Amino acid sequence: SKFFFFSWNSLEWLSQVGAGEREFSSTVFKNSGFNIWIPSYETKGKSDTSSNHAVLKLAKGDEVWLRMGNGALHGDHQRFSTFAGFLLFETK
Repeated sequence: SKFFFFSWNSLEWLSQVGAGEREFSSTVFKNSGFNIWIPSYETKGKSDTSSNHAVLKLAKGDEVWLRMGNGALHGDHQRFSTFAGFLLFETK
């Protein structure tokens, strides 16, 4: 088994989805199920950020990905939102 460290940061602009209080979330998936869900709430007129880290045990063929909620993720050439990971250690 191999243990990987993952880190992600995301930025949302409220103006992209309309006014009002709403939820902004990110979810890390491993294969077909989710491992980590991060909700955050914002109020009218504000932007929001979300950040977290996770250590996942992975085997050959496992897939990991990040899904952002509500289509409000902000990203452009300035790369406000990131997702990265690296191998911590391997066991036998």
